[in-house]
Amino acid sequence: MNLFKNRKLYILITCVIVISTVGFFVYKSFYAKQVIVRQKCPEYYAEDDTGKAEYRYAMTEWTAEYFKTHSEATMSDWSKAKAKLWKDNNCTVAIERLKMSGRVEDLKPYELVDIAMQDAIVSVLSGVLHYDASELGFSFNYSNDMYVMSDTEDPRLYIIPDDGSEPITAVVISAMLNDPQMTPLEWLNGPYSGADMSKGYSKLTIDGQEAISMNDGIWIVVNTPNNKRQLSVATLPLENPSESLKAEMNNIVNSIIFNR
Repeated sequence: MNLFKNRKLYILITCVIVISTVGFFVYKSFYAKQVIVRQKCPEYYAEDDTGKAEYRYAMTEWTAEYFKTHSEATMSDWSKAKAKLWKDNNCTVAIERLKMSGRVEDLKPYELVDIAMQDAIVSVLSGVLHYDASELGFSFNYSNDMYVMSDTEDPRLYIIPDDGSEPITAVVISAMLNDPQMTPLEWLNGPYSGADMSKGYSKLTIDGQEAISMNDGIWIVVNTPNNKRQLSVATLPLENPSESLKAEMNNIVNSIIFNR
């Protein structure tokens, strides 16, 4: 993993896994580029929101440091290093629970943090980042050679190639309030959409929600499950977008998950 991906990893873990300001103590010593970390064992954190936040902060710091000093590490390497960390700190309970493969009915709060951390790392290593727009009712994945910019005035997101190209191209997600409530087809047939319905349309399903696809899939409209918002996803420009932009839009649409 190169330096760019290391930076992306740190940003992803910092943003996706919300870090509390609750303090905790970590002692680090550096010998021959190896990091020795002395910290509390997972089982010593309180099983409440405060304890979970403290553990999340600790693991975020440790993980960021680990990938700084192990730039080519894999997901397996990280898991083995975490197990060694527990062993070095004599975390007997955490080590025993690592052996409880498949028993997920009684996950501890710190184990939920570990799962979220794993998902974040896998996303970075696979070249995919995750964007949480839960305030708008959904989330999605996008390529790590793009970045997300939010509109300061409207509930709109721009997923833009990180190549400095001009004019700017993007996948645009508008999440306007669905008021008065209409189905995607009703809205597209209405006077304000600007859609040329004579070109035809097709139906598809996005995370269980019926959606309408226009213009060979470069404009898609779908409602959130509670019908509070109506998402309009399209390429910029809408006419003759590049094949790579069309592919990115397809990947984004296929990864959308709605809040429920």
